[in-house]
Amino acid sequence: MARFDRQLFWPTLVPPTPEQVAANDQMRAGWKASINDGNWDLQSEIALEEARRMYDAEQERRKGADTKAGVYLAAVTALIPVLVSLLPTLWSDKTSKALGALSLAVFALAVAYVLRAGYSAFCVLRVSNAHTVGAGDISRCWSTQQPAASLAKSIAIKVIENYPGNNAKVSHIKLAHDYLLRAFFVFTVLLAVQALWPCAAWVVEEIAKLMAPEARRPLMMCFS
Repeated sequence: MARFDRQLFWPTLVPPTPEQVAANDQMRAGWKASINDGNWDLQSEIALEEARRMYDAEQERRKGADTKAGVYLAAVTALIPVLVSLLPTLWSDKTSKALGALSLAVFALAVAYVLRAGYSAFCVLRVSNAHTVGAGDISRCWSTQQPAASLAKSIAIKVIENYPGNNAKVSHIKLAHDYLLRAFFVFTVLLAVQALWPCAAWVVEEIAKLMAPEARRPLMMCFS
């Protein structure tokens, strides 16, 4: 028997276990130790260029997530009045009670998806730590014998320190995207139900007429 996949219906971010958190921290600590212990004096300019490229890539990843989150949040904000205006058309005295109940259930699921997408986008835009190379780092690097190599190492370490925050932002924006896709699908189902219900009701009514037993009329005898 197939097992119900909750993530397919309502996706969530699975928090890492303490063992996974410790392993990730240990891995990043190993990277930092490798950078600090490495000899980058040879061709330090190339190392500095690559470190800057990595830092810029991480900054673009962070900015891209923030930009998408702003767009998603604005879309959710604009959708709320539209959704509210649809409520009177879903339930009225002129529509079938079964159609109204089904439409409200589908509509509620779509609204839940939209609101959850907005919350995920808001999580992306929340204030979070960002590690950058400051004036103190530059001053410290230029006090060494190889300032370019020291600066490259400092930038590379900042990139590693930015991984957890950037990964969290990207995970939340992917979650918001998944919820918006589900909301679009559910709204499509709602429109299909609204459009096909009268035809389906007519078909069911005709089938019921055909399957109903034919009423027999009693025979009447005529005497002359």
